[in-house]
Amino acid sequence: MERRLGALPASAEFLRRLDVAGIIDGLCPVRDVAHLTHGQVIKVLVANRLSAPAPLVRVGNWAAEWAVDEVFGIEPHSRSPRSSCSTTDASRP
Repeated sequence: MERRLGALPASAEFLRRLDVAGIIDGLCPVRDVAHLTHGQVIKVLVANRLSAPAPLVRVGNWAAEWAVDEVFGIEPHSRSPRSSCSTTDASRP
């Protein structure tokens, strides 16, 4: 199966250098049962916006078409609308 790579490696490096996941995870800790941290979800959502600027719907479909697994190391079963919803809820003041 072919997947789009586009600017994902550049986005991943940019987000890594800024320590986006570390900052988010420091401010919004997750429960022990979570498959992903809030920081991991935010990194993928930012990459989504940079590579496919469209409303944040069907992010799982986008991730399946793009090389998200290879670039961010997030397994397909971990990406779900529920992950982004709980991250959005956790980031509210």
